[in-house]
Amino acid sequence: MKGNTLAIVLLVVGLVVGAGAGYFLAPSGDGGDGGDGGTVTVEVAPLEGKNIQLGYISSTTVGLETAVPLVDEICTPDYNAYLAKLGMDTTMEYLIDDATSQAAVHLEKVQGYKSMDINVFIGGGWSSQAQAALSYCNDNDMLMWSSSSTSPLLAIADDNLLRMCPTDLIQAPAIAEMLWSHGIKAIILIYRGDAWADGIYNYLEPAYTAKGGVILEKIRYAGEATEFSNYLQTAEGIAVTAVAEYGAEHVGVEIISFAEFVVMMTQAQDYPTLYNCVWFGSDGTTLSQQAADDAPTQVSHLRVYSTYAAPAESAKFNDLYDRYYALVSQPFGYYSACTYDIGWVLTESIMNSQSLDATVLIPIQADTAFNNFGASGWNRLDDAGDRFGSNYQIWSYKYDGDVVISYVAGLFDGITGQVTWYTDAIGYVPVM
Repeated sequence: MKGNTLAIVLLVVGLVVGAGAGYFLAPSGDGGDGGDGGTVTVEVAPLEGKNIQLGYISSTTVGLETAVPLVDEICTPDYNAYLAKLGMDTTMEYLIDDATSQAAVHLEKVQGYKSMDINVFIGGGWSSQAQAALSYCNDNDMLMWSSSSTSPLLAIADDNLLRMCPTDLIQAPAIAEMLWSHGIKAIILIYRGDAWADGIYNYLEPAYTAKGGVILEKIRYAGEATEFSNYLQTAEGIAVTAVAEYGAEHVGVEIISFAEFVVMMTQAQDYPTLYNCVWFGSDGTTLSQQAADDAPTQVSHLRVYSTYAAPAESAKFNDLYDRYYALVSQPFGYYSACTYDIGWVLTESIMNSQSLDATVLIPIQADTAFNNFGASGWNRLDDAGDRFGSNYQIWSYKYDGDVVISYVAGLFDGITGQVTWYTDAIGYVPVM
């Protein structure tokens, strides 16, 4: 009897304890959060576990030689290393294409991305290419970021083109001061016929003539031109007269060109007066490995002093310079740094918004850029979606042993408006 009584007592205690535990462990009638007691849904970030595909269009086929290593071996791994730390199993991939130096081809590539539902891309490297694609991007809700389009004609507020580089509203005065500070009193201007070169010319002419400079002749050639003998013959006749009037040290040739300037260099040696003038350029004639490879003697002789936006000095830029040079044996320039920075702005804004919709991304690009100090410096944009002002380095070419290299020959200070020539590097003092 005693044993049965103990068993009954234990049973009752067990029921009481179990009932209490059941009360506290059971879900509340409202699901514990004021709901209706249904299944609790855990939200997953829209881009979690996704491979994000963006576009990258190289302006030229030659440009692919450096663009592919930059994008595939530096940019993308860096972005993905960051994404891995977020723990969302999200990756990023750039689909690289080539505009073959043609604005129409660039538009075709943009349309190809749209057909793949890729609405965000880095492209429009040439202003003519950006211009040809801009209406399509605006009409089809695509975001085009450019690292190197500088035409003031594309400085348009509230469009779908953003540019990480400053426009030629700043570069043109830098070119004018470069010419004047070198003692160039008169120039022959040879430039390609497109939005980019026209934009530089429109601001260079008043800036240079305001200093007292004379534009002897404007020679505009078709952007697709591959033969320049006729243009150079015209320039030679003008140069002969100008040298007699101003002196050879005060007459210069200013070219606003892209890769075609290499052919121009090789043909210029057939025109002795032109060939003995100092030549100048712009951002389109800097850091050309093609010039160093195909026209080393000519490009080092003519010097081709060219303005190029200057990156901010930083450990970040120096580290990327070393990594890039190890890959392609070429200097890491400002526009390459801009490409790298664009990728970071896109990575951060895409992950913060969890969207690849251009209409969602465009409104937050400027704020994201404003808060980013990248490889090229502070990424702040102006009201037109273009990079704020910059200093400009002056690049040139010279022999280093048996090979021609690019080097920095001077600096234009955007605050003072003055040029400092690195006379030890160029080997002489310009004659004023």
